[in-house]
Formats: sequence, structure tokens, C-alpha cells
Amino acid sequence: MKTLIKIIILFIISVFAIHFMYSNNIIDVKNLLKAFESHKKLILLVAFIQILNCLFMTFRYFSLLKIFKIKVDFQNVVAATFVSNGIGQWLPGSMAFIEVLRIGLMLGADKDYNFKANQIEKSEVKENLEELAIRSKLAAVSIMDRLIGLLVMLIFGLIMTALIYLKTEQGSIASSNLIAFFIVTFLFFIFLLALPLFSGRQFFRKLFTRIERIVLSYLRNSFLNKLIRKLFVETNSLLDALALGSRKISYFWKPVFFSIICLLLASSGMFFSGMAISGRVPFEAILATMSILSIASILPIGLAGMGGMQIIAAIVFSLFEISSQNAVSAQLLQTAVNLLAISLMGILFARLSAKQIRAIVLSKKSENFLTNKNM
Repeated sequence: MKTLIKIIILFIISVFAIHFMYSNNIIDVKNLLKAFESHKKLILLVAFIQILNCLFMTFRYFSLLKIFKIKVDFQNVVAATFVSNGIGQWLPGSMAFIEVLRIGLMLGADKDYNFKANQIEKSEVKENLEELAIRSKLAAVSIMDRLIGLLVMLIFGLIMTALIYLKTEQGSIASSNLIAFFIVTFLFFIFLLALPLFSGRQFFRKLFTRIERIVLSYLRNSFLNKLIRKLFVETNSLLDALALGSRKISYFWKPVFFSIICLLLASSGMFFSGMAISGRVPFEAILATMSILSIASILPIGLAGMGGMQIIAAIVFSLFEISSQNAVSAQLLQTAVNLLAISLMGILFARLSAKQIRAIVLSKKSENFLTNKNM
């Protein structure tokens, strides 16, 4: 029921956002429809690039698993990546469930996810503890996977923004916008870079724990207390995962290499989408803004990435003095093609892993039921 309500809300947001952009002539619907009719080869190329991008994400994730010394079948990693990305396309903002599904698929299809607390034998306790340790490592891998990808995007974004700034007339509004964009991106980059380094520091963790106690002691209200407490629990889990991952930071050259390829592929997808609508978007501008677009893609601002994400694209590309209509139409076309291509691949792998996915969903429902019962 909650999922259905969420889908309806996201759909309403998408409708309002797309109507707003259409009424303000930000989206050129005719060019979008024409692209599917006149540039079928380019559309197929974009679809192939999106699938290839997802495959290199799999290589990145698999290389991280090797760094953490987690033995997982490559076919499980492929299935987990395509299925989780497919669901993530339709339900932005559902990162928690997507990660549960991703980790569950990673562990293999023969695992029993239906927890029967009253039937656990002593011989199973050790196995359960080992599986819990693997799940913790997989959570750390998932966080490091996304963090590395985002850091690579930010580095390229900073370099491209600086190069575009040098070509821009000094003292103009565009140059001022680029400086502001560069500063915000740089500060965000420093924050993400510092987070893994401080996450394992004892002083930082003690300070964070003290802040948690002070905040919770002042918030006596039951609803706010539960909400803030959950936020602190999730943040502590994130810091634990980052602390675990940062210990092996010198071994991350392979994931970084795969992240660069993923970035170039994703940027190429949008570039060719621009060509398909006869409104080219400069490749360097796409590289400069890809980090912001990537963050926007996981925010709950529209069903299947339609609507709110394009408004953000219009705002960001306007800083680079690029036609909002071209940028938004190209981004929307790429999103639509990506949605179709990755969803089809996700359905294919979901059918192959149907038994496993059903077990994970039942496990999640049981866990939520027990949590609500304890409350």
C-alpha cells in the first residue's frame, strides 16, 4: 500500500513538472517524437551505451567485492546490478529497499531469507553470524561503490568547469555563475573526501555520539524522537561502512578506472541524445554537470526520473549558457531510453531470480512487521 501511494505521489509530481516545462516551452515534444522516428540508429546507440554503462557498473562493484575479499558469483553481481537499477529507475528515493534487494541478490539464490527465530538450532548460529558479517561488508561495498562514482564525477566536473570558465568572457554573468557552481561543487567534493577519513577517527565518533545524546534528550516528542533516532542510526551505519572501506583505500584504482568509463559512457549517452533531437549539448558541459544530474536521478522528484530531474537539468545547464530546451529534451530522451533498456534487462534478470526476489520481499515484510510490533 505504501509503495502504491508513493508511486501515485511521484506520478503527480511528474505530471505537474512536465506540464510546467511544456507550458513554458522548455521541453520540445515534437523533437522528442521526431527523434524516435528519424534517428532510430542513434536511439539504439544510446540504449546500447546505457546497457554497457550498467555492465561497467557491475565490473566496478565486482572489483570492490574482491578488495573486501567477498566471494560472490559474477552472475549474481550482474543480476543484482541490473535488477536494482531497473527498480531504481522507476522508484527514485527508495534507496533503502533497493540496497536490501541488491545485497540479497548478491548472496545467491539458494539462501533462505525467511527468518524463523523459534526454529534456529545451535549449529545455525555461527552461519547466521557469518552471513551478518558478509551483509555488513556488502553494505560497505555498496556505499563505497556510490561514493567512488560520485567523487570521480565531481573531479571531472571541477576540471571541465574550470576549462569552460577560461573560455568564458571575464566579468560576465556566465563567468560569475561558473565561479559559484565551481565553489559549491568543490565544497561538496571536499566534504565527501573528508567523510571516509573522519569516519574511523575515535574523536569524531565520540563527538557524534555526544551530539546524538544531546539532540535526543531535548526532543521528548515520541514521533520526532523516533525519527531523529532512526536518522542517527542510519548515519552511524554509513560511518561504519565508510570506516571499513577507507582502510583499503589504496586498492581502489580499479573501481576508479571503471567509474571513469561509466562517466564517459553516461555523458556520451546524453550527447548522442542531443544529436537525436538536433540540439547538441557540449560534451564538456555534460561532464561538468553529470554529478548533479546523478544525484537528482535518485531523488524522489518524479516517477521514473521524469519531471523534477529535468527542471534541475534546466537550472544547471542555464549556468553554462546552454539552451534549456536542448539540455532538458536531451536529458529526458536519455532518461526514457535508459528506462526502457535497463527495465527490459532488469525484467530478464528478475525472471531468472524470481524465487530469490520473492524471498527477499517476504523477509523485508517480516522484518517490518516485527519492528512495528516491538514499537
